[in-house]
Amino acid sequence: MKNTEPGNDDKLSNLLRESKSDISLPPRFQEGVWRKIESESAARAKRPSVSEVIAHWVGALLPRPAMATAYIAVLLTVGITVGWAQAQQTNARAKADLSDRYVSVLDPYQAQHH
Repeated sequence: MKNTEPGNDDKLSNLLRESKSDISLPPRFQEGVWRKIESESAARAKRPSVSEVIAHWVGALLPRPAMATAYIAVLLTVGITVGWAQAQQTNARAKADLSDRYVSVLDPYQAQHH
C-alpha cells in the first residue's frame, strides 16, 4: 500500500541527493530503462488470446515434417485408444443387457433371482 504521508517525497528526494556513488552509469542508461519499461507495458497491454497462442504454436511446429508426423501419430494413437476403451465398455453393457433379456425369455422366474 502507498504511504501518503506528507513530505515523504521530500525525504526521499533529500536522501537520494545525499547518497553518492562512484559507479558511473553507461551512456544513455535512462533512455534504455524507459524504452524497456514502455516495451514491457506494451507487451502486457496486448496479451494474446488462447486461439492466437494455439495458432502460433501450430504455425511454428507444423512446418517441421518430423514434428508434425510425431504429433499426428500421438493424437491418432490417443484417439484410437480412447475410442476402443469406450467401445469395450459399451459392448460389455450391451452384452449384459442382452444376457438378462435372453434368460428372462427362457425362464421368467430365473431373471428375477438373477
